[in-house]
Amino acid sequence: MLYQERRDFIRKTLIGGLLSAIQLPLLAADDSPIAQELLKKRFSLPKSDADWAKVRKQFPLNDKPVYFNSAGLGPSPEVVVDTLCEWTKKLEELGDTGRKYTKSPHQTLADFFGVPQFSVAVTRNTTEGINIVARSLDLKPGDEVILTRHEHIGGSAAWVALHKEIGIQVKLVELDLSGKENFDRITQAVTDKTKVISFSHITCTTGLRLPAKEIAQFCRERGIYSCVDGAQSAGMIRVNLSEMNPDFYVSSGHKWLMGPKGSGLLYINPETIKNITPIFSGAYTDSEFDLANLEMKYIQKTTREEYGTRNAPQVLALESAVKFLNQFGIDEIEKRGLHLAEYLKKGLNEIPEIEVISPMDREYASAIVTFRIKGMPFHDAYLDLMKTYRCRLRVIFENDLEAIRASCAIYNTEKDLDFLLESLRTMVAVNAQKEG
Repeated sequence: MLYQERRDFIRKTLIGGLLSAIQLPLLAADDSPIAQELLKKRFSLPKSDADWAKVRKQFPLNDKPVYFNSAGLGPSPEVVVDTLCEWTKKLEELGDTGRKYTKSPHQTLADFFGVPQFSVAVTRNTTEGINIVARSLDLKPGDEVILTRHEHIGGSAAWVALHKEIGIQVKLVELDLSGKENFDRITQAVTDKTKVISFSHITCTTGLRLPAKEIAQFCRERGIYSCVDGAQSAGMIRVNLSEMNPDFYVSSGHKWLMGPKGSGLLYINPETIKNITPIFSGAYTDSEFDLANLEMKYIQKTTREEYGTRNAPQVLALESAVKFLNQFGIDEIEKRGLHLAEYLKKGLNEIPEIEVISPMDREYASAIVTFRIKGMPFHDAYLDLMKTYRCRLRVIFENDLEAIRASCAIYNTEKDLDFLLESLRTMVAVNAQKEG
């Protein structure tokens, strides 16, 4: 009821007030009723599990199944849904693309990642960002790209496509699941043919945290491009791209950032962009364009990747998601995720039939916990958890791990994890009876 009343208030404010007159200019994003009413702090910084339970009420997500899959698809809080809906309606009423109102969101994103505004572009997802990177580098047959065996298809398919199309060489590195040896394993794979190292900041498989800053520095010292897949780090942990200093960083808006589906992020280092050209051209990619004389110059900004007409409400909703996270502070979010993951690992380790394969050392760990259940096919166990016990997780088939992944997000509580642990104990016991 309160949710509907709040939506009605917003709609009346937007449509019945200042924005109802077409002859008036649209409000700037920061001055809109959405920004003023929905993004104001509505609760104090959570200090206990009970306080974090109140955060759960900001999400329209159903209570069943209990959701542990933010690493796959992060549910959006109400503020994001409202922003997307209201800006869509507002712009449709006025027949406006809304592009001019996306300056504020770009600044919000840039501040969140610690980089200049012009170095960040909003894409559709991580996959689009990786493809832009791969196609922009003008790689030649025989050039070598290093990946890990734990990359998501969205972070690896673009490189495999170039292998098939032009004959680049893709070298795969097996990671140390404890986390300790991965810098050495990756850098020792480099040869004089290596042009790119593309890797996940946090792996989608086990939540393993890789030393992104050190790898990026290694690459820069040797003239190798570094491309960081941040799908599992943006919104989960602090990411300062100025400190990390990679050539490229790509991410999704719809995972830990909890933004609208079909949104993503691309960062191109201001020094790197001088040496590459965009793979798509159109309005907003140019600094000069003269069709009569067939002349065009590209702008040296990552925003050139947002060519043509874009979905401005999605960009504005992504800003709402970041501002929502900023209410807590990314350090508190990271701390919360690690606490929940450690709580879950402790419980899982007390069940003899379960093997935790995510790193235990906090230096290499994240809010992702991946485990196997001995004596049960992983896909059968996943389906049983979903259908019988109403717990939503994700299977991990990548790199033949045959495991199950749980994500510990800010809308989760210890009570949720207790429910999952009890479900697992029951499932294991039932399976043992069947086997017996």
